[in-house]
Amino acid sequence: MIRIVTIISILVPGFIYPCAVCYGNPDAPMSHGMNMGVLTLLGFIVFILLIVAYSIFKISMRTKKLNNS
Repeated sequence: MIRIVTIISILVPGFIYPCAVCYGNPDAPMSHGMNMGVLTLLGFIVFILLIVAYSIFKISMRTKKLNNS
């Protein structure tokens, strides 16, 4: 598969053009959309990790409460 892509990219000049995100145009709508997508996914990951940390904390507090009783 890699050989095919390499051969096509060598034989057909201009086959692989970078998009606005790869090329680095920060004012392009595609760059803005990509940045918002990354921030959205990062927000989901942080939210899930906070839920897991809170659950672990609550379970440890309940265990300490049961052991002290």
